[in-house]
Amino acid sequence: MYAKCGNVLSGRLVFAEMGERDLFTWNSMISGYISNGLLDSAVQLFGDMKRVGVRADALTFTSVLSACHHSGLVEEGIKLFESMTGEYGFVPTMEHYSCIVNMLARVGRLEAAINFIHQMPLEPDKSVWGALLAACLDQQNVEVGKLAAEKLIHLEPERAGHYVALSNIYAEAGRWDDAVKARKEMERRGSVKPSGQSWITFGN
Repeated sequence: MYAKCGNVLSGRLVFAEMGERDLFTWNSMISGYISNGLLDSAVQLFGDMKRVGVRADALTFTSVLSACHHSGLVEEGIKLFESMTGEYGFVPTMEHYSCIVNMLARVGRLEAAINFIHQMPLEPDKSVWGALLAACLDQQNVEVGKLAAEKLIHLEPERAGHYVALSNIYAEAGRWDDAVKARKEMERRGSVKPSGQSWITFGN
């Protein structure tokens, strides 16, 4: 409750004063740190949790991998991911795979991200390809961005946003003909990008 209100210090004081902490408590404190941008504290708390003998679950790893991704702690994140199967015996979910792809792609290691995707035992879904596409938009990598966008279009042909993203990648690279083709393909399929909306409150 305290963490969700932005008062992480009070949440940490309650956590510190507890005589006994279960897995749910540790996960709550870790996610509280992450939701307030205290990513290093979240990773450190995971280490404390391990030292006192509390066994992490899949949710713990999702949170800590997310913290590693946002903090740029790539090697730390990869080690954690490997420990899931080796030390803890968990079967990673698509969410865990997506975290690693996001982590690698965001620091510019796009080739490593693609190799990781090809080695996945699961068929990559929209979260994996979406993570790769978002990184390519930031880094203006046309070829990898094209691959990710085409995979997303195959998975969700009705989503206009994928065509728009592909068009934007081409436009950033000065490939205007390809950018126009992507927009026309969107129109041909009848996909429409929803307009943004704003809400106000008037008179309660």
